[in-house]
Amino acid sequence: MIALVLATQREAQPLIDALGASRVADAPVELFRFAAAGPRPVGLIVVSGMGKARAAEATEYVIDHCAVTDVLSVGICGALSERRRPGELVRVAAVVDGDGILADEPTEAHPCTGPEWADLPTAVLASVAEPVFEDQRRAKLAGRADVVDMEGSAVAEVCRRRGVRIGMLKGVSDLADGNGKADIQTNIDSVSAALAAAIAAGLRQPGPQSTALSRIARFTKIEHIVFSLPLLFAGAYLGGRGWPSLTVLGLIAVAAVGARTLGMAMNRIFDRRLDALNPRTANRELPSGQMSPAAAVAVAAGGLALYLAACAALGPVCLKLSPIPAVPLIVYSLLKRFTSLCHFGIGLCLALAPLGAFVAASGSVAISGEAGLLALFAFCWISGFDIIYALLDVDSDRKTGVHSLPVALGPKAAQAVAAVVHAVAIASLVWLWQLVGGGWLSGAAVAVAVGGFVMGYWPSIPIRVRFFPVSVVAGMAGAAAPLLGEVR
Repeated sequence: MIALVLATQREAQPLIDALGASRVADAPVELFRFAAAGPRPVGLIVVSGMGKARAAEATEYVIDHCAVTDVLSVGICGALSERRRPGELVRVAAVVDGDGILADEPTEAHPCTGPEWADLPTAVLASVAEPVFEDQRRAKLAGRADVVDMEGSAVAEVCRRRGVRIGMLKGVSDLADGNGKADIQTNIDSVSAALAAAIAAGLRQPGPQSTALSRIARFTKIEHIVFSLPLLFAGAYLGGRGWPSLTVLGLIAVAAVGARTLGMAMNRIFDRRLDALNPRTANRELPSGQMSPAAAVAVAAGGLALYLAACAALGPVCLKLSPIPAVPLIVYSLLKRFTSLCHFGIGLCLALAPLGAFVAASGSVAISGEAGLLALFAFCWISGFDIIYALLDVDSDRKTGVHSLPVALGPKAAQAVAAVVHAVAIASLVWLWQLVGGGWLSGAAVAVAVGGFVMGYWPSIPIRVRFFPVSVVAGMAGAAAPLLGEVR
């Protein structure tokens, strides 16, 4: 999703009108959402307020809570030389902290790598905490930059820290001199209208044009199956009392791909209307119109067929038991409509994965104690992190009636519940480590997993990062423990 960040409502209004954006209620910043139209992506318009601090706070919010991957800083600027005149639009190629320049501190210009308007002239932008409007300050800034504003460098810094692409499109409203204040009032409306027209005409989907296959991959997040494979292989290793054949491992992986495709597709199908109401999820394929419901159903059917075919190839026991994982995968996303314990639905789905692999490798439903502990670890691992992830959507969930523990208990109490769940995960993992031999390498994997759980509660780590990749590290390390149990 792309976010267009502007300082004031006056600058933003022509863009809101041009893109048909509507206000997002109950957001802590002035936020407007516009729908996808042709090649134009779904996106947000953010009115941050003037100044670096407000711009940084608003940008951090939409990146952390709205799944923003591209930011475009838009608005008026002052020209620092006669080469730029009021009314001209420029594409900012690099941005520098103007306050550092004025203080004679070493300052580095950082490139802007986000959406570009190639037909516009380029400029270097300096950002200052206070307006210029004075010849000495203006001249000093002109040695390093072409134009000046009060927000751009702060927006760019947040994007650099978060790993988000940043682009800038600015319109010259004044010459940043003694007449600057009057010129801004004269030109702000016409310059803002010109910016809105340029953006409406040139806004395109970030990155390369997507294919049907790439849309399906994004829709199902199929690449995340890699992070589930250690759990599956650990279950198979325990079931076979050693490594099963490559054929069995391959069929287990195929079944996992089919199951994940089925589960994610059904999740997106059931949640498409809720996703459209949540700024963080509104850019997903179904609510944004990038994929039709019929195509989504076809993807789910394909995943189910692949899963059943792999189960059949693994033998009659696996085929007979195949509905046990399939039903929770299909319906778990419905739980958020009824119960705050919905997080444990996805935990159940993942807990069944190593058990299914155990049965596939052993040909028996007599689950060992080691496999049971591995399943308990998986259940508590992902359930706890799903509670933490739901902190991102507290405001939206309250508005739309979605149930979650953060909504029911509040963020602090919900994190306390997650911590208890994760304590059970750690205890089950330590017990499993002892049962599989207590080797030092297996113990190191347990230690890494515990470190991942602890990092899940560090306030300085963004919630999205805690869920991915921190939770993945904890889960993969935990799954490695039984695989390394005999290494001493």
